[in-house]
Amino acid sequence: MMIRLPLAFCAVAMMSMPALAQSGPAIAYTTANLNMRAGPGTNYPVITTVPQGGGVTVFGCTANFSWCDAAFANVKGWVSGKYLSYGVQGSYYGRPIPSAGVYIGVPRYSNNYPIYRRPPAVVRPVQPIYPRYPRRY
Repeated sequence: MMIRLPLAFCAVAMMSMPALAQSGPAIAYTTANLNMRAGPGTNYPVITTVPQGGGVTVFGCTANFSWCDAAFANVKGWVSGKYLSYGVQGSYYGRPIPSAGVYIGVPRYSNNYPIYRRPPAVVRPVQPIYPRYPRRY
């Protein structure tokens, strides 16, 4: 009887480990060139394109993991969850985020999704044009 109780606690602790293993954002990789959008849907404008194999940080997903709030190269936006694979070594490595997200602890949004803006365009300063006068020496 004394041995069974500690074994039961160990079993419960081991079963809860996958959910506790992930605290904070998840790391994932894209399985295709992926448009990052301002919101969770194709009706939102494209902010940037994440190349195939690009690493993204996933902050949360919609309830069914179809869209994920992510960051890539200092740009934050929404990407399709079905083109993301979990990128941390372990039993869920390489699995699609929609099937692994619950087990690795990716937060889910039920509503009030953040909507992002396009990053500001790079504006280069205008070089003044000076008239060319013949040089006189």
